[in-house]
Amino acid sequence: MQRPPQLSHNHFTAPLSIKETRRLLAYLLRAMVRRVSSDTIGEHRYAQLAGELANALLPAVVSTRTPLAFFRVLCERFCVDVTGSDVAHGIPVEAWLPEGRIRWDRALSLMDHGVMRIVIQESPEFLATFARDWGDDPHEDAEFELFPVPEETSTFVPELPETLIAPSRYRALWTLTGNFHHGADVKSGNVNLFRRQLSWDALSGKLCQVPFVAGNAIRGHLRDLAMGRYLQLLGLKSKDIPSHRAHSMLAGGSIEQGADTATVNNIVRSEARDKCPPWDLFAGNTDQQTMGGRLRVGDAVLVCRENAWLVRDVVAPGKELREFAESLPEACVMTQIRQGTRMKHADLEQSDGVQMLFHQEVLVPGCQMVHTLHVFGLDGIDQVTLSCLSDLLNAFRDLGATGASTARGFGSIVFDGYKPGSSAVQLPPPDLYLETMEKRRDEMIAWVMSAPLAKAPKPSAGGGRKRSKSTESEAAL
Repeated sequence: MQRPPQLSHNHFTAPLSIKETRRLLAYLLRAMVRRVSSDTIGEHRYAQLAGELANALLPAVVSTRTPLAFFRVLCERFCVDVTGSDVAHGIPVEAWLPEGRIRWDRALSLMDHGVMRIVIQESPEFLATFARDWGDDPHEDAEFELFPVPEETSTFVPELPETLIAPSRYRALWTLTGNFHHGADVKSGNVNLFRRQLSWDALSGKLCQVPFVAGNAIRGHLRDLAMGRYLQLLGLKSKDIPSHRAHSMLAGGSIEQGADTATVNNIVRSEARDKCPPWDLFAGNTDQQTMGGRLRVGDAVLVCRENAWLVRDVVAPGKELREFAESLPEACVMTQIRQGTRMKHADLEQSDGVQMLFHQEVLVPGCQMVHTLHVFGLDGIDQVTLSCLSDLLNAFRDLGATGASTARGFGSIVFDGYKPGSSAVQLPPPDLYLETMEKRRDEMIAWVMSAPLAKAPKPSAGGGRKRSKSTESEAAL
């Protein structure tokens, strides 16, 4: 095939738009894929090249900071020599566009890494499919004009309230002293990415993908910590107590099939809250009663430029918001990819002898996150319950770990404690909770060890006792 003419930088208008970046990146990836050889990566990988490329694009772009570094990671993975020093090619990698060709490094110099990240997050599968195809369709280039821009174009900036964290909340500033992982909703090959969510940057008016830690995950960890400490103070272990109680306390329980969920037993509910202060905080389902907990746990919010408007009141109260935002790094530079291995133990019988590699995207040590929580009760909160919360937050601070893979050293955090907002109830010291546990130990153990309550009788479909025929006849008279 005849080589198309060489393109200069003047052919492109820098910086490239999202649509222009999508097009140029797609052709550049195709040029790279054409240099991949089954002799270097193996027949099995070569047969699944498009799928592996699709899985590799997102981890590569989130783990690097520049287009050059991104392309280097891909080329190393697929054993491609972009310089052209190999005998088979003799020339550097070039992206062949319909109007001409451009060398790989010059093409990358035209692209912004942030825009490249948006394009790849939109659909790595499209880029991999285009790259693996050999370009036999003369009309394929027209497809790029049909794709919409994958981000909101609105730049509306709302007028923010003076206080952006509710005064009734307790807030803490976590500092990560180790790598921190929180699994994403999807997996990219053998890479577990960090969980992200769409967030509206109230300063720029743009949508952005920002790492966060779900409040539900934090609540589950706090629940285990509170219930474990409660059992420990009673001299019990989770394996010693009835399974229905352990399931309720540690996992929230479940309504048994056929149970009358509309029946409210206030005696059972009051006893559960009274005998188990941690249950009053977290609640769930026990003895066929669905109960709401007093504790509301928020997401952990990353301290980054995109979240400046959310975290300023905790990190730098009183500082001018836009100045504070400009002092923070963007979220995209706060993660890295960590490699892990599963030991193959080749000396053991029936070992597959394979050293499995896996990767996890983590927030790097030194990052900070703002976490908030609050308590709410229609009729107020018992002082023992508040003292239990105080004890729990102290235990959490002393433990100094949360998130995924803590057994592998991830998730270590430090913080000074949860400080109340201006209208938050001042938590009593843990002493009240500990004294109550000591005084009422026997009755609390009795509640924990009690058998499950029998199911309430289910009312008939007519809402009452079925009448006999004679009764119905008398009623008719």
